[in-house]
Amino acid sequence: MRNKSFILILPVLSLSLYAEAQIKDKGVHDFGEKTVNWWLYGTLLFVAVIVVYWVINSLQQRLKEEKIISAFATSLYGQKTVEDIFWNTAKNCVEKIGFVDCVIYQLDETGNVLLQKAAFGPKNPWRREIINRIEIPLGKGIVGSVAQTGNAEIIHNTAADSRYIVDDESRLSEITVPVWVDGKVFGVIDSEHPQRGFFTRYHLRMLRKISAICSERIVKYLAEDRLRSKIARDLHDEIGSTLTSINILSKVAMQQGLEDDKIRAYLQKIKDNSGNIMERMSDIVWAINPVNDSFDKVILRMKEFTAEMLEPAGINYYFNEEGSLDKTQLNLEQRKDIYLVFKEAINNTVKYSKATEVNIVLQKKNDSLKMIVMDNGEGFNAAAEYPGNGLKNMQSRAASMKASLKIDSIKNTGTTITLEVIIT
Repeated sequence: MRNKSFILILPVLSLSLYAEAQIKDKGVHDFGEKTVNWWLYGTLLFVAVIVVYWVINSLQQRLKEEKIISAFATSLYGQKTVEDIFWNTAKNCVEKIGFVDCVIYQLDETGNVLLQKAAFGPKNPWRREIINRIEIPLGKGIVGSVAQTGNAEIIHNTAADSRYIVDDESRLSEITVPVWVDGKVFGVIDSEHPQRGFFTRYHLRMLRKISAICSERIVKYLAEDRLRSKIARDLHDEIGSTLTSINILSKVAMQQGLEDDKIRAYLQKIKDNSGNIMERMSDIVWAINPVNDSFDKVILRMKEFTAEMLEPAGINYYFNEEGSLDKTQLNLEQRKDIYLVFKEAINNTVKYSKATEVNIVLQKKNDSLKMIVMDNGEGFNAAAEYPGNGLKNMQSRAASMKASLKIDSIKNTGTTITLEVIIT
């Protein structure tokens, strides 16, 4: 803003100084000096008025932009799918920015092709219908080039650009902006106009802001979708099979002619399985509850579980907490997986280690969270295959949160399990 104001003032100021010099050269000093002073003051006043006008106009323009962006962001709150987000975005680009059309493409990574997912304007005559959907290969056309490079483009004259692909009809100018999700181009917002040179830096600035808001909403939706899928999978895997076994055991126990000992054995299995379900449900509900987002709550649950498992077994245990653990925030998946890895480690210690002492270290350093569970048990061969799923479950959970899991075990010395995860 200051540079532009200076540019406005400079030529007029130079003209004033030149006029002053000319009048002095003619010898008309007194009258000339007064004239020059008035000329200079008048010129500066004129420039000041121009600068103030320019500043006010610029602020009004910025305010108008912010109102449009705010209205756009608000309109996306109720959109629950990627398709909803795209259709809403296309509609708002036409209605709020003044485009004659807007088409949004999504990149299909399996086929390296861009698919038309939403439109508003001539290609959208009715509801969510798109006339003559086309596919554009990655790298082809202006849309494909932007998707490949990730750089937005304004084409002032499409007739002079060999990349231009005619869709429903030929238009003379085009603007294309990528939509980024998780560090990759997810889609492209594209608009064309029949007037040559129609799109300006204002349109580019607005479309980039809209793209950023669109990206943020898509990221949130995809995270929620992955979370729902994971919870559904956990419920199916961890509870579905147990309920099936309870159902079968119940039917067998109800058969006539069974001895009392066998009936009691079946009922004990039903009791054990139903207890496992209750425990797993408790873990899932605890992980979902946003009240437990802080790592303090994770540590508290760890300590409760450790006391519940190790004290009846006569195993001494010690917690050592290092770093700013109280300020550590975890997402739902990290919180759940870290706790379940810890739980599996403690369970294995009680069942197999014959340890008398367990040391638990929780350490936060920079963006790294480290959990160490050490026992003084009899150890085992970590490279061998075991019938249970305990070690496999720990490795699977570590892999799902992109954490490193290290298991060191020495015969007659003990076992150390180290989990390290990057917290972002």
